[in-house]
Amino acid sequence: MEKADILVVGGGPSGLQAATLLAQSGLSVRVLERKSEIGADVICTGIVGKEIFPEFGLRTDSVLREMQDVRLVSSTGSEILYRHPEPFACIVDRSVFDRSLADEARAAGVGISLGISVITFDWTDNGVRVETVGPGGEPGRFEARMAILATGIDSRLNFQAGLGVAKDHLYGAQAEIETSADSASIFIGKSVAPGAFAWSVPTSAGRTRIGLVTSRQPRVWLVNLVRRFFPELEEQFRPESIRVKAIAQGLVQRTAGDRVITLGEAAGQVKTTTGGGIYFGLLSSRIAARVIADAAKDGSFGAARLAEYDAAWRAALKKEILIGHFARRIFARFTDNQIDHLFELARTDGIIPLMQSEGRFDWQSGLILGLAKRVPPFSYFGGIRKKLNLLDHLPN
Repeated sequence: MEKADILVVGGGPSGLQAATLLAQSGLSVRVLERKSEIGADVICTGIVGKEIFPEFGLRTDSVLREMQDVRLVSSTGSEILYRHPEPFACIVDRSVFDRSLADEARAAGVGISLGISVITFDWTDNGVRVETVGPGGEPGRFEARMAILATGIDSRLNFQAGLGVAKDHLYGAQAEIETSADSASIFIGKSVAPGAFAWSVPTSAGRTRIGLVTSRQPRVWLVNLVRRFFPELEEQFRPESIRVKAIAQGLVQRTAGDRVITLGEAAGQVKTTTGGGIYFGLLSSRIAARVIADAAKDGSFGAARLAEYDAAWRAALKKEILIGHFARRIFARFTDNQIDHLFELARTDGIIPLMQSEGRFDWQSGLILGLAKRVPPFSYFGGIRKKLNLLDHLPN
């Protein structure tokens, strides 16, 4: 049986970043990852805000290309080419991105165990304990002074630890196809991706990720998307190559308990507009590492001490998550005709300059509130502006 100060369950970006920072503070850290390789089989568009690299001191060797232009396409085929004043995001190779975080963790002294599935979580007299199954089916046990559950959408351990889980979900589907597309496209409309949106994102020469986020039947809607907007690709497109995942939406009620916290998507730290979780997860990892390192100095990982983490990450992200979640649910009710009307407004009513001035890839509440004050279709759902303005005044 192996012991450590901190046990991190999950080797994604948020878990690895927290592990690195905690090891740098002098704690012994063990990461348990169920996959046999860090970064393997990740379902993700791979788009991250450009600022993420300097803000978190990340390597840029995973960057495939930068994004400055986006083609917006309505369900009827109406198009707007949006150009930001400067590159605002990067398309990354998620395998390389995650492996670079793992390299940093190992360099800081973190132990990473691969192919380890955590089956149960429990407490001991002086810490926590997990029972595991190894890559060959062999049973195992790990103990630590406390644990971080960074298990993504898998909420089994949340329940065992008495912590909250996401109540709302979207579903993402994506496939990578050989095509010569040279710019990213976003497809919007109830008849394209009910509840959210679709995309095509070129990654490298001759390769494009085509996918969507929707409230139901993601495989069906992705097949329809390819047939409708990429008929020239239908012959080479293989529905069996589609990969699907659930995406947590909305605030999780309790993310800290006695000697345990949840982190990243397991804690609902996900952009509720796009479903992306990397930036919010890394930001929350930094908060978690600070609180846990201070708790270690005090010699206490009790629920009252770790509640500081819960309060701090909510102060940073609560408004973004609530406003994004509310706006996305309202937007999901727009008809295709209303969305076409929005496209017409964007050409004539100064919406594009608003996007250029207020649009931030990882902080979107300012843009949402600006649109709510200016876009007439929002008024179709009575009180939208008032409700969003109330959210804008939530305390930090």
